[in-house]
Amino acid sequence: MNIRTYYEKTARMCFHVSWIALIIAVVFFVLHASDVFEGNIIVITAPFLIVSIVQSIGARIYENRMKDLPQEYASPASSPLETKDILLTFMPAPTLRVLLFHPDGSLLGEIKDRNMSWFMWMVPNSLSMILKKRYILTDANGEVLAEYAVQGGIGTAFSMRDGSGNLIGSYKESLRESLFRLKGMIYSADGQEWIPVNVGGMLTEFQLKTIAGKPVAAFQKGWMPLDWGKRFKDMNTPILTFHEKATAQQKIAVFGFCASALNHRSN
Repeated sequence: MNIRTYYEKTARMCFHVSWIALIIAVVFFVLHASDVFEGNIIVITAPFLIVSIVQSIGARIYENRMKDLPQEYASPASSPLETKDILLTFMPAPTLRVLLFHPDGSLLGEIKDRNMSWFMWMVPNSLSMILKKRYILTDANGEVLAEYAVQGGIGTAFSMRDGSGNLIGSYKESLRESLFRLKGMIYSADGQEWIPVNVGGMLTEFQLKTIAGKPVAAFQKGWMPLDWGKRFKDMNTPILTFHEKATAQQKIAVFGFCASALNHRSN
């Protein structure tokens, strides 16, 4: 996959959802006209019609975004753990599926929930957010680079391991201080304080540094170099930039925090 096929697949999904919602509205209208049930047909069908219109507009937007983009991109020689600048896009999913792109438009990998069962679409976000989850970070070939075991409950906490199963560290959020901001601490494998987290709740821009003050990564939306904008049409596409001296373990930790913070971002 590359950024063009991402736009193409998303447009197709929006198109299908639009037609499904429209068909459901028509079925309700026919049943109501046949006196199968009573009620205000406008109130019943309006939500489905709104969804149909919104998704139809979304399909057209993504179709326009894929225009003038090449069919194929050169495969990157690096993985998400070897790339400095990474752009994050979201695929429709019941919890989280983030595609990681190189600035040239080629796919580097993704962060996703292992549990992509269809019935998860039926679970409300308010309930899904407190369920245990297991996220994975993969490269473009599907090789698992890291795994994150998220504990259930109100407070966010998870452990992180590399692709070989070795413990990298853990994250624990301070529930009392995280009402309007995300505040917590990423701990190393031996339990030492490693990377403090103090991020605004809007998740538009933040930086992560080690407890010693050494920069690790920066995250921001709303700004993009002009050359990248030729491929990534949404100017609010999040950009994750790693410091040149950030280690693979630090990057695994940052990806884990992003997975936790961006959970349910796409639905």
